[in-house]
Amino acid sequence: MAGANPSASRLWAAKLYYFMFFAAIGSIAPFFNIYLDNQGLSGAQIGLLGSLPPIAALLANPFWGAVADRWQIQRGVMALCTLGAGLLTLPFLWVTDFVPLLVLVATMFFFRAPAPALLDSAVMGILHQNGGSYGRQRLFGSIGFVLFSYGLGQILGSGDLDVIFWIHSIFLGVGCTLLGLLLPLDRAAQPTNLLAGLHQMWRQPGYPAFMWMNILMGAGAACFVGFVGLHMLALGGTKADVGLLYALNSVTEIPVLFVGRQLLARFRPSHLITVGLVGFALVYGAMAQAPSPQLILWMAPVLGVVYAGFWIAVVDYATESAPASMRATAQSLVGAAQGGLGWSIGALAGGLLWGYAGGAAVLWSASLLMLLAALVYAGPALLKARKQSEGGQLRYSS
Repeated sequence: MAGANPSASRLWAAKLYYFMFFAAIGSIAPFFNIYLDNQGLSGAQIGLLGSLPPIAALLANPFWGAVADRWQIQRGVMALCTLGAGLLTLPFLWVTDFVPLLVLVATMFFFRAPAPALLDSAVMGILHQNGGSYGRQRLFGSIGFVLFSYGLGQILGSGDLDVIFWIHSIFLGVGCTLLGLLLPLDRAAQPTNLLAGLHQMWRQPGYPAFMWMNILMGAGAACFVGFVGLHMLALGGTKADVGLLYALNSVTEIPVLFVGRQLLARFRPSHLITVGLVGFALVYGAMAQAPSPQLILWMAPVLGVVYAGFWIAVVDYATESAPASMRATAQSLVGAAQGGLGWSIGALAGGLLWGYAGGAAVLWSASLLMLLAALVYAGPALLKARKQSEGGQLRYSS
């Protein structure tokens, strides 16, 4: 155990990485579609911009995860990804035409998308050897997101959104790149053959349903995240309200992440995932019915509680389902399903719905997708349990 202590003590690098990465996301995610709308892009164009980059993430996550696992160069891959994403953010300051924006966003996402999954796999590997709580590392990401999404929302009233690209570029290209090189990662003793490892994961009971769930969840989340800000503006809200929405959502993640280890000890990951999906559906549906941005803000804290419990369960499930030498691939596959394929479907569908039916229709679609994800994930297990119960009753009666 003495040899493990240096790794555990250097988790400060992971905490700072989470903080800076999600601060960068918090600086751009709540305001990017507003920026595109200010450039005169249509709802369909915004939807297309939101759908093609996740397709790049669908390719990037498995690619970078496999590279990191195959050659055991996770630190180098993480640094390269954040450096590339940071540098590719700067051209947003002068590129305004639709087609160049399309290429730029897709390329930037190819580098940025795998970073959180690679970090999650690294942290879970460290904690697996040394003990500790994933949630107490990840909560620093929520703190960073809250501070920058809310803070920027208070100062962006002038309409000039250039600052979001500067923050995103510096935090990723400089901060996260340097921190990624400081993470205390160990090489796996016996690397696993990629195809054999994937086959092993897919054959586990419940794993296919887990991946389908992530696709549907990603589609629902894309509908919500991509268009709730525009919906609030349409209801009479301000950019400050949009920033506050994301801050309220994230701040309530922090206490749940803090007790994440205790939650996983008390509840099965499958239960936390199912409760989370149903919670998303209920809140999204309620927000779709809200007649004012103020009511949407009142509901936002519930999303943070729901998301934190859901996410720690997803990360834990993905880690436990993978061979030790394929944890980066396993987390990257979750990102590819959720933030890649699912997100592209949801962003495109949300853009079309926004153009033809408005924000309430987009939020209702997000709600229905979350319910469908819960049904796909929990339905087979519930049917199996029901059949077993009926079989037991028949044996008892006979």
